[in-house]
Amino acid sequence: MKLPKISIIGCGVSGLTVGIVLLKQGYAVEIITEKLPEQTTSAIAAAIWLPYEIKPIELANKLSTISYLKFQELAKQPDSGISIIAAKMLLQHEADAWWKEAIPKEFVRKLLPSELSAASTCGYMVQTPLIETPLYLNYLLKTFHTLGGQILMEKIQDISSLSTEKEILINCTGLGSRALLNDESMYAIQGQIVQLQASDKVPCVLAEYTYGAKGEELAYVVPRKDCVILGGTLVKYAEDLSPIDSVTKGIVERCQELVKEIKGLSVKNVVVGLRPGRQTLRLERIGNLIHNYGHGGGGFTVSWGCALEVLRLVKEVSERD
Repeated sequence: MKLPKISIIGCGVSGLTVGIVLLKQGYAVEIITEKLPEQTTSAIAAAIWLPYEIKPIELANKLSTISYLKFQELAKQPDSGISIIAAKMLLQHEADAWWKEAIPKEFVRKLLPSELSAASTCGYMVQTPLIETPLYLNYLLKTFHTLGGQILMEKIQDISSLSTEKEILINCTGLGSRALLNDESMYAIQGQIVQLQASDKVPCVLAEYTYGAKGEELAYVVPRKDCVILGGTLVKYAEDLSPIDSVTKGIVERCQELVKEIKGLSVKNVVVGLRPGRQTLRLERIGNLIHNYGHGGGGFTVSWGCALEVLRLVKEVSERD
């Protein structure tokens, strides 16, 4: 049986991961994109494995578990940009730790009272994948090319201009799906982060609760090889990409309360990105068109799980034909 050709729109973490999974199954795959990985929203992410601002919860956990196990495999490859680190997750409500159901029990433990911050009432220490986005996206792109994948630099403004009669089209455009599909359920979740100079003395700590009257301020510290990332903000429906100095000051102050070790580290950069928000992620097939977007703040976290579900949907088309 001749396998259909596949075109993927979007070259962020979702598009590349889907492309790799399909190439390994023998499909001919082309990614159509306006931007290469380092220019996408994926490149701005912190990023660690954590299902965040993504629903429905049950599906998110299922997909996240698949990715968690895959990242454990990738961590054994020195050039992947993946490592397993201890991350302290601080909570005010136990119910907010719904994500722990996606982690094998031997990799998570409840925090002792002495390990909590002043504002937290409970929390967990998690052995979690750290994704160094510049390295990891380069690893995915290299793997995609090595497997025979092709990239076409082109901006798609009308999805109906792409034929799905004899080919399969996979939409991985994230927030771009709002305009491409006129999907009004999509919305931007603006996030500002601060990049400090790198330090191997800084622990990974995340407050799983918000600050401020509007609940738009976050506090998390993620140490990478190239920098220490401080976050952040969670501003729905805001799309300005210009950093705000007062916001930067607030981020640094909140994070210093959590992690004293960042004091004295100089600021390298301040970046603003837009997470692709949606009430529920969209992972479905309509004829020969497959949608994979709306991952909120969990794009990396669900990437491998979503890719396997896309593969299943692609096989539905192949077997039907």
